[in-house]
Amino acid sequence: MGPLAFILLESPLERVPREIWSHPQVVRSARRYGVRPGDMLLDKSLHYNAMASLAEKWRRGRPDIVHTSLLVLLDTPLAARGLLEVYVHVYDGRVFKVEADTRIPKNYERFRGLMSQLLEVGRVPPEGRPLIYETHGSLEEFVRDKGGLILLWERGRPSTPEAVVVRGLYTGLPLGIGAFPRGDFKRSTIRLARERYRILGGTPLKAWGVAGRLLYAAERLFEML
Repeated sequence: MGPLAFILLESPLERVPREIWSHPQVVRSARRYGVRPGDMLLDKSLHYNAMASLAEKWRRGRPDIVHTSLLVLLDTPLAARGLLEVYVHVYDGRVFKVEADTRIPKNYERFRGLMSQLLEVGRVPPEGRPLIYETHGSLEEFVRDKGGLILLWERGRPSTPEAVVVRGLYTGLPLGIGAFPRGDFKRSTIRLARERYRILGGTPLKAWGVAGRLLYAAERLFEML
């Protein structure tokens, strides 16, 4: 039995797009951090007004979702024991692997700088053994390579965290968690999923909430094996 794999899907990680580089809000934040506008991550907390003209603005500019989710996923006994694989699917379609021994900065501003470097270079650190690096140019390539995808979806088949984890371990398929702030998965993402499940109980959970429930179930299962 291999490790349990997670992928954060449609993550709102991207650098500030060229069409808003000259917006006063972007210019001010770039000066504040001493970088060029295109070297910053798009962040709603900094660029809310500038984002008004962007397509799909409600899905973008939330690196904090990825930050919190990665902290939850990697600060676990499963990651420490090498029983976890973590991937991030970003806004431009690329997929990156996050090695289980990666120490994600708890400081959010440091995290933003790290992710900006990752999107530019394709790996961090730029030299030596990479801790985060591009593995696939698209989600389609990733799913084809993995043989499929199990999607955690609000309209999926009702299931328990334990049952979803068992399916992930039995099939070897990664568990896909939506990391966007609003709306539904893109149709192209839904079509790629071989199985689709909804976690039973309560209101819809944030990405890190879904991850936390699955991780707890996985830890209990691994203790019994």
